[in-house]
Amino acid sequence: MGNYSWLWESWRTHWPSPWVDAVLALMAVACGIIVGGERQRREKAAGLRTLSLVCLGSAVFTMLSFAFTSTTGDSGRVAAQIVTGIGFLGAGVILHGRRTITGMTTAATIWVAAAIGMAVGAGYGVAGLALSILVNRMLVLFFLYETQWHPDLHRTRMVLDFALHEGLTRVRLERVLVDYNLVGARAEWSEPEPGIGRLTLTVRLGRVHFYELLSELVDVPDVKSIREMELSLKNL
Repeated sequence: MGNYSWLWESWRTHWPSPWVDAVLALMAVACGIIVGGERQRREKAAGLRTLSLVCLGSAVFTMLSFAFTSTTGDSGRVAAQIVTGIGFLGAGVILHGRRTITGMTTAATIWVAAAIGMAVGAGYGVAGLALSILVNRMLVLFFLYETQWHPDLHRTRMVLDFALHEGLTRVRLERVLVDYNLVGARAEWSEPEPGIGRLTLTVRLGRVHFYELLSELVDVPDVKSIREMELSLKNL
């Protein structure tokens, strides 16, 4: 058992510097890649590069705090400033719409990635790796629950007619679909007549989010009409 004590103890007590710092930095990058993989796959604002850098930066600042201990006797100030700085970074990915707020999960992921980086920087590489895998699986499973397994999903198909205006209206509509994570939904674009576009959209959303989506679509300029019909699960 003693030979495996490095799995749950700080690597700083087992490996000499500066080698331990290099290993921890690489471990922080790996943790950022694990966490950022799910965000990157869903095309979020903070993906592989952002979360890898957040983990690495937090780890490096934490490692530097150990150097400050020997000169000032207070390494806690560095950790406190990491938390403050990450708060500003997370706030930058939160977007406020008329009726919706998006980016909260991405902001929380940045916050968790910083915590993982701090754990790795303190020498707990295995714990950081385990936390990264846990966060990745949580994001995947919760997304599946919200979009496929939730008992209150509203299953519907909408047919929306709009004025083309050289593609400007379609761009606005696509922006709404991105905000509601509907990029991969069954969206069919067509032009039933000159100057008029049609979006046939099949979605599965919770009822609250569904009616918020309808409100956002209605507010898009040059939307002419929206028709809705219920679908059974087998139609999806």
